[in-house]
Amino acid sequence: MNRSIIFMAIVLTVIGIGGILVWQIVLPSDPTSHVSTSAPVPQKFDTTGGQEMRPRWANKKEPGERGSDGATNN
Repeated sequence: MNRSIIFMAIVLTVIGIGGILVWQIVLPSDPTSHVSTSAPVPQKFDTTGGQEMRPRWANKKEPGERGSDGATNN
């Protein structure tokens, strides 16, 4: 009798877990909740003109002049 009760409990547990999986994964109640939105359209910036880009190491600094981070003699 004990074996049959344990076997029935295992069978009911497997059926219950299977039913929950089918309910949540296969047949969702709100199918639009899992639909992802598309990526936003990237912004367009005017990159014509503007400031000339020069490498930092080409700048000649005077001794003791502070750099952009505030440290002396970067």
